[in-house]
Amino acid sequence: MGFRKHINLLGYAISSIFTYRIRTVAIVSSLTVAIMVLGSVVFVSDGLEREAELSATFAPDITVQYLQAGRQILIPMSCARTIAAQSVGVKAVPRVWGYVYHQNRIYTLMGIDPEGMLIPEEIRFAILSGRFLQQNDKEAAVIGYFFAQKFGVKVDDILTLYDQSMKPHNFSIVGIFSTEVRLYTADLIIIPIQDAREFFEISQDYATDLCVYVDDAGQTRYVAQRIIEEIPNARVLTREILKEALVTAYGARSGFISIIWYIILIAVVLVAWNHASALSAETKREVGILKALGFSTSDILEVRLMEALVLGLLSASLGVFLGLIYDVYLGAPIIRDFMLGWAMVYPEFPLPVYTGFSTIVTLYAIAVFPLLVGCVFPAWNSAITEPDAAMRGV
Repeated sequence: MGFRKHINLLGYAISSIFTYRIRTVAIVSSLTVAIMVLGSVVFVSDGLEREAELSATFAPDITVQYLQAGRQILIPMSCARTIAAQSVGVKAVPRVWGYVYHQNRIYTLMGIDPEGMLIPEEIRFAILSGRFLQQNDKEAAVIGYFFAQKFGVKVDDILTLYDQSMKPHNFSIVGIFSTEVRLYTADLIIIPIQDAREFFEISQDYATDLCVYVDDAGQTRYVAQRIIEEIPNARVLTREILKEALVTAYGARSGFISIIWYIILIAVVLVAWNHASALSAETKREVGILKALGFSTSDILEVRLMEALVLGLLSASLGVFLGLIYDVYLGAPIIRDFMLGWAMVYPEFPLPVYTGFSTIVTLYAIAVFPLLVGCVFPAWNSAITEPDAAMRGV
């Protein structure tokens, strides 16, 4: 019997929502906009943070750079021998990389030793066509899937890149790769390390940085500390430090945009409070009639809270849906440029959007609870009104 009563109260609450259309439209539209703004930011932010974590996974156990006056410069290859001599199970692999302009966009040109560079399984690096670099390759390149799609190139095509002196360098595309990290498939071009030295005019005695791999993961911090002690001018970055830095950077950007959402949400609470407290004479008479028909104070309070709950769930659903449409199908204009920062020069790629279960639950909770708070006191005030006074509209 009690369950049927609650169902009847819910049905009456839903009918009230359609009865007071102006109030419903005002609350749903404003709350939907608030959830859409927050949701679109959070979905992109979570996607970029996930990309950042995967990017850090692609990094070696320790990245060693060389500093002069606080700025990164080329690191001597003698540092690689110093690091490798520390203990058994420590390997330092040189890497030569830099940026190259191609079709008015910036791409990362990375020269590696294909036998020495380790690729973790977590990023799901896979060759879609062709093959990966081999030890004896020269003037060869492996490109990402989105790069290949952008320029319509395929395996065995020639990729021409120009160095700083505008001298052309031709690379034969031997493979097209895919990873879980879209940033890499959009801008990364992998070539043999010797070709990279020639392109950037870097001698055999130097590298851009060193990738240090430690067989025993538990010794990573110890090895990092030893490198700092033995190479005073080195900047030593462990994989965890890189991950924290990248996640923090994207999280800070999303925080700025979330300020807009706080303003909208406050407006929603005020709208809900205003419409719930400024009861019209018709609404007051409704309360009086309900109490005359046997509705208790708790029943009327439950009806009002059910109305708020339904409005909150409806608004959250619309907001989440519109947020996903804005991010996935429209590419999140404005938010994309702000979150990426370098979007004007970085190559285009599908914006990473991630919708975790906890994020969806949080958005629904954020939509429902402020609305309940905004309605609870006015609902209680109307529920305790005496039937005769309520029917007179007093």
